Amino acid sequence: MYMHHRSRIHMLGWMFASLLLFPVPAYSEVIQGFRDLKFGMTERDVQALEHCNTSSECLYELAGKNRYLQPFYAKHTPNGQSPPTLAKISIEMGRFTNEWYEELQIRLLDQYQATYDLTDRDIAAFQNEQQSELTSVYENGHVLLKVVRRKFGNLILEVVYQNADLAKEALQDHKPQPKAALQ
Repeated sequence: MYMHHRSRIHMLGWMFASLLLFPVPAYSEVIQGFRDLKFGMTERDVQALEHCNTSSECLYELAGKNRYLQPFYAKHTPNGQSPPTLAKISIEMGRFTNEWYEELQIRLLDQYQATYDLTDRDIAAFQNEQQSELTSVYENGHVLLKVVRRKFGNLILEVVYQNADLAKEALQDHKPQPKAALQ
């Protein structure tokens, strides 16, 4: 179902295109957000951005199409004294196809180190509807590529950027694999 082997020519062709979709971070291990959405921003900060009409939805052009980005916020203090801040950014990338999944995977691999890739067990559980999503993990949990089964069975692709706390949670669910297993 998912191809992991790519020709060098195919990969080189997508290297340039990937720069247009996902910005290359200055230090790949430090993911601070996506474009002008930065972790730690308040809902008011997000709503003030040019691409965000509200604090819960932003619209950017990615891969030649307008894509909705959905910011998620987290509270940092148990007493609620400080406002919630941006912790996760989910980008719906459209309907799942093998080709689109592979293209997104190549684009992400060009910029981020793979931490966890799908296993045969993951794929089987998804196909048998034992789980509703498949997740590949990059940059120690800061970037995710998801195949999500919606309520009525249609499949979509999502790219997720998340802060350090959520990245740690992702790694608990998706243990890092040895480098040989990821190639």
